[in-house]
Amino acid sequence: MASESIVARPQVGNWRRWTTGDRRIEAVIILLLVFFSIVMVYPFIWLLFSSFKNGADIVRIPIQLLPEQWTLSAYQMVMNPERANLPRAYLNSFAVTAGTVTTVLFTSSLGGFVFARLDFPGRKYLFYFILATTMVPFLTLLIPLYIVMKNLNLLNSLWGLWVPSMFSSFGIFLSRQFIYGIPGELYDAAKIDGSSDFAIYRTIILPLIKPLLSVLAIFVFLGTFNAYLWPLVILNDKDKMTLPLVLSRIADRFGAQDYQAVMAGSVLISLPPLLVFLFFQRNFVRGIALTGLKG
Repeated sequence: MASESIVARPQVGNWRRWTTGDRRIEAVIILLLVFFSIVMVYPFIWLLFSSFKNGADIVRIPIQLLPEQWTLSAYQMVMNPERANLPRAYLNSFAVTAGTVTTVLFTSSLGGFVFARLDFPGRKYLFYFILATTMVPFLTLLIPLYIVMKNLNLLNSLWGLWVPSMFSSFGIFLSRQFIYGIPGELYDAAKIDGSSDFAIYRTIILPLIKPLLSVLAIFVFLGTFNAYLWPLVILNDKDKMTLPLVLSRIADRFGAQDYQAVMAGSVLISLPPLLVFLFFQRNFVRGIALTGLKG
């Protein structure tokens, strides 16, 4: 018994020293994460406070985080329809984004279900063709898309922003991989009960892929809401411009004189994507964890 206790004691001591070392490593990792988090968040905090400053405080050296005199003149400037017309740009961006997110979620989930569960000739090659389109740079499609929109009389309209974004090859790929993880017995049992394929998609598949839809909705929302190049190409009327275009006009028009207007516009444009991510972040993490790369 004595020999056994003598042998066991060093093991306990080694475990304690190992635990202490782990805690030190964990503390270092936490400090590094806190440091990098501050570095990443500080520009947005400075942007937020600068939107309440006047132009002189923004360019003052040394840089001051808090304004000496709080003012809402920058927000009044960008919300004025005669100067920046930011409310109208909000409506345009939300209209295009809502339509794009809705259609992409439907077409991606339905396409993923078709490629994951239905068997038809050429399914594998058609899926590979769709997947290959994700590797094509958007700039190479810019002129062909412009010509197509011109032939459809959709230039200088919000429809011209929405129609090319109705389908997402990445969304179809993501949905297919997720649906592959759903047991096939559910599909077989529903078919035995006489359910149609669309009924199975609507009553069984859609409720089970909600985490995936949350992830895809965030990706599509951020990509559509922050899009700049395609709206810049097809939109000419300032009443139809989206938020990134209006922010660019604010910077060109007021940037040399009123830096606070650019800051206020940037804050107002950054809030919707930030709020969407914070609202869906739990489902976002869960969806990323559950989306496998099967098949």
